Amino acid sequence: MTKIEICQQNGNITKVECSDHAGFADYGKDIVCAGISSITQTAVLGIKKHTKIEHNFVIDEKKGFLSLEIFDSNVKSQDFHDAQVILKTMLCGLEDLAKQYPKYVKLEVK
Repeated sequence: MTKIEICQQNGNITKVECSDHAGFADYGKDIVCAGISSITQTAVLGIKKHTKIEHNFVIDEKKGFLSLEIFDSNVKSQDFHDAQVILKTMLCGLEDLAKQYPKYVKLEVK
């Protein structure tokens, strides 16, 4: 089961952490893992390409681990706003996957 933890402060997403493989199918054929990877990595690419927000990104595909943390003291900046739009869109996709595959995805928002 993939565990996804989304951390928020004042309604803003500040950290995303995904760990473990979903176990829906064999490695390389798991559509649930592929969906999670596509959604989260696209969000990371969007933040890197369309914002100048400071962030820390770590990925280990073999272990099924991804972590993204954003840092910005100026929550009123356009880059922070844009990052939140990207991250909240990512959350919509992850929530949908968690509803469709509850045996394979555990999503926790705190």
